Amino acid sequence: MPSSTRLDKETEEVLKKAAEYLGTTKSKIVRESIKEYCKKIIEEKKRTPWDIYQSIHRPGGSGHGKRVLMSKEILKKKIEESRKKWSL
Repeated sequence: MPSSTRLDKETEEVLKKAAEYLGTTKSKIVRESIKEYCKKIIEEKKRTPWDIYQSIHRPGGSGHGKRVLMSKEILKKKIEESRKKWSL
């Protein structure tokens, strides 16, 4: 289906140079660019909250290292230090 779009001079120049460098038509570049851009938008809109969370979540816990895993050892060390402080 034919369609027409008006471009500003700067965009027209960029498109013309790209077509020359690639050895293809401006129409082909416009078609491929629009298709790629629209697919990207559609994929972004399909993302669920879980997908978004997974993309920003950093594995490894809260950033406090192994505190949870080593909580018994840490507590034991604190108690021993406290006993040493109060013993004669």
